[in-house]
Amino acid sequence: MTTVSRQRLVFLLRRQPHLTRQQFQDYWWEHHRLLVAARAEVLGISRYQQVHTVSHLGPEGADEYDGVAELWFDGPPATGSREQIATAGRELLDDERTFIDLARSPIFLGVEHHLQEGPREGLRMTGAVLCQPGVSRADFQAYWLDHHGPAALARPDAFGIGEYYQVHAPLDADTHPLAVNRGAPSAPEGIAEAWLSAPTLPAEEADKVRAALRADDAPYFDYASTIRFMGQVRPVVNR
Repeated sequence: MTTVSRQRLVFLLRRQPHLTRQQFQDYWWEHHRLLVAARAEVLGISRYQQVHTVSHLGPEGADEYDGVAELWFDGPPATGSREQIATAGRELLDDERTFIDLARSPIFLGVEHHLQEGPREGLRMTGAVLCQPGVSRADFQAYWLDHHGPAALARPDAFGIGEYYQVHAPLDADTHPLAVNRGAPSAPEGIAEAWLSAPTLPAEEADKVRAALRADDAPYFDYASTIRFMGQVRPVVNR
C-alpha cells in the first residue's frame, strides 16, 4: 500500500571543483550542518539529514553527486518572523556558495511516497531518476509509482529491497524560488531510495526477473542517464 506521507526538500549536491569529495563532505558536516541546525526553529525545519556519497553505481562517466541534503517542514511551525526567515535563508545560501557548485546541483520540494517499510541496514541506495525524451513528467511518475515500484517490491527474492521511498519532483520544480535563486539545473523526475540486501534467487534467475522489469520500463525510464549511488545517512535535526 502506498502512503503519501509528506513533502520533502531534496538538494542533490555537487561540490565546488577546487574541493575533493572528502573536503566537501567534511565541511558540509562539520560547518554547514551546524548553521542549518541553529536555524531549524526559525525556518520550521522538523527533520534534516545529510546523505554522504560513499560509492558511485553508475552510469559510467556520469557527473556524480557528492551527497543529498534532505529537509522536512511538517512539524512545529516556523518561529521566525518574515524578516528572520529571509535572513536565515540568505545566510545559508551564502555559505552554500563556498562549497556547493549550485549551477550543477538540482533542488526541488517534492512529494514523498513511502511504498514499503523494512530494515534500514547499512548504506542507502539513491537514484536520481530521469524519464525518456518525449514522456511527460506526470505520465512517468504515474508509471513509476503504480507499476515499477510495486513490481520491484513484489520480488524481494530478485531485488532485495527493504525500506523504499520515491520522492516525486513537482511539474514546476525548475521555476521554484529555491531553484531560481541558486541558478540550479533542471530537477530529475525524482529520487528513488532503498536499503538493499542480497537477492535470495540464484544470480541467473534474479537477472531474468530484473531484465523483464527493465524491458517494461524501457518506454519510460532513461536508465542510461539515471545516476545511482550508495550513501551514508547522517541525521542532524529531528524535532
